[in-house]
Order: sequence, then C-alpha cells, then structure tokens
Amino acid sequence: MLIPIRMLLKFAYDGTKFFGYQRQQNVPTVEGDILKALKTLNIAETLRSASRTDRGVSALGNVIHISTDKKPADVIGMLNSHLHDIYFYAYSDANINPRHAHRRWYRYHLYDFGYDLDKLREAAEIFTGFHDFKYFTRARKNTTLEIYEIAVSRMGKIICIDFHAQNYVWNLIRRIVAAMIHYQKNAFGDEVFKRKNNFGTAPPEPLILMDVSYKNTEFVTIPFKRKLRELFSNRYLSSFVYYYLAGFGENYKSFEPMQ
Repeated sequence: MLIPIRMLLKFAYDGTKFFGYQRQQNVPTVEGDILKALKTLNIAETLRSASRTDRGVSALGNVIHISTDKKPADVIGMLNSHLHDIYFYAYSDANINPRHAHRRWYRYHLYDFGYDLDKLREAAEIFTGFHDFKYFTRARKNTTLEIYEIAVSRMGKIICIDFHAQNYVWNLIRRIVAAMIHYQKNAFGDEVFKRKNNFGTAPPEPLILMDVSYKNTEFVTIPFKRKLRELFSNRYLSSFVYYYLAGFGENYKSFEPMQ
C-alpha cells in the first residue's frame, strides 16, 4: 500500500482568463480547473489554497496543498501538460495548511502618467502598520490587520507598488492604490481610517500575487521545459502592443524602451 505524500505546490496563472480563483459552477476558475485536473489525472480528490485572488488578478507564487501517492515532480509535469493558463513550478514536502502563510507579497503595476513618486511614498506610509481597514474593503469582519510594508519603485514607465502582509481582506490593495493616486491631489492623514471616502477601486488586471512564503519552509524549483518557456514568451509578446498604445497612441515611433 502506497503511503500518501503531503506537499505544497507553487504555481502561477493568468487571472484574466478566469472568473476568479474560487471554484464556481459552470464557469472556469483557477481553483476549479486545478481540482478538475487533479481528479481527472487521479492525483488527488481535494486541495487547500493559500490565497483566493479576485477576478482578473494574476499570480506568480500562489500555493496549494494536496495529498497524493505520486512524486512532486511527476505531479507538476502532469498538471502542466493538462492545464491552460496555469503553470506549476515548485514544491515543498511541508505538511502545513497553506492558509497559514508568514507573508503574502502582492505587486500593483501603474503605468506612469506623471505620478509623483514622493507623494505615492507618503501615502504608502499612512497605510503601513496596524489599521482598521473597514472603509477600504467590502468585507464585514476581520478588517483590522497589519501591512508590514508598502514599497514604491519605478521600472521604466511602470511604477511598482509592493505590498507585504500576512493577510488581506477583499479589494484592500486595489482600494489603497486608488487612495494613493488620489493623495497626490488631495493629501490626507490618519483621519482616512475614521470615515468612508469615495476613492474608488483600481482595476484588478495590473495586480499580481508575487509570492506566498512560510517560516522554515523551502521550495524546490522544477525548471521549465523549453516548450513552456517559448509559450510564455510568445504570450507576453502578443500583448505587448498595449504597452505602446498606453503611452504613445499612434506616435509609437517616439517610444523609448525601458532601461
């Protein structure tokens, strides 16, 4: 009798191809497609997920936990041969609930339309630390939490806003980003947590779950095969035209590549 192997699997996905992460009936979701593949391939009957991202949000480092009689590298190969727009690439033999992560790192990407980085960093400081974020989420409970760090940096024409925390609540990051943009014209302080403001919600597509990490847990990376690497690069290049259009419209000849 084979002894089940309990493992964590790390994976990436293009969130724009799904109706959200959490499984739903009659529509493709990230969790739903993974569970269907696990059952079809006789790998596992259940899974537990580290993070349930909103519809349109992508990931580079989400994590699931499964129990199976197959080896981790074999599981990753089988899943990648079966799934579309979801790519597994690392594993750990840690037998822990994936929800009990130490840190979740999200990155929001802003095309730089002349934003003031110093102002964005000032706004980031306001939202860092322990706060009750009840006015920045649609959640109705567990709204008090700690954001360890919000870092603002620039990569060419892209401004990256990196969020580090153990947990988040629904829409929190996208609402904070909208407030940070608003801050440049109408500065605010800690009073922002005491009353409801209509800052709006930033779009989900520029948000990526970069990584989920655990204390004293290391992941073993399985190198991508050449075919997968070519697929990734072609899909990236197929949408690169929007990068030109966002900043220059028809005047694309004046485009200066990112450094």
